[in-house]
Amino acid sequence: MLVSLGTFTLSNLGMFGVDRFDAILPPGTGAIMAVGASQPTVVASKDGRIGLKNQMQVNVTADHRVIYGADLAAFLQTLAQIIEDPKDLTF
Repeated sequence: MLVSLGTFTLSNLGMFGVDRFDAILPPGTGAIMAVGASQPTVVASKDGRIGLKNQMQVNVTADHRVIYGADLAAFLQTLAQIIEDPKDLTF
């Protein structure tokens, strides 16, 4: 079987208030990312305090014949860093 397409698809149901879902990988697609709505969540800070922080669920379904899992994990780590500290996007 030859996989010649290697696209990346983004599926955002968060804008409709859906907080979490699993996106199904269409044939010929390398990966699809499912993005849910951000929700206020109770979290512990680094200094042990409890507070509210907006969090969102993101997951990726990938064809590992096309995309190496470790590269995908590195991509998700970078995405999380950018979302948590977007100043890196400015010049």
